[in-house]
Amino acid sequence: MAHSFTIAVCGPMSVTLEKVGSEITCGGGIFDGDESCGTFSGSTPLGPIRGEYCCVSPKEIKITIVDKPLLVPFSVIEAKIRAYFG
Repeated sequence: MAHSFTIAVCGPMSVTLEKVGSEITCGGGIFDGDESCGTFSGSTPLGPIRGEYCCVSPKEIKITIVDKPLLVPFSVIEAKIRAYFG
């Protein structure tokens, strides 16, 4: 079961995605995409997380968590992702 949410982006989308991608890859994850859409993945002690993003406007991005460990709530993952954009 997937979980989607939208995040408002401050500043240029390209700069924001570069920053977020860097943070994810520096943490051992994978970030692949451009200013329109892409994918990301990472791991937790309980298992992998996979997701997708799609830019729905110049200042808004839709994130979809595609796969996650059963014991990790969507709310925890969403909060972590929102922190990357903060």
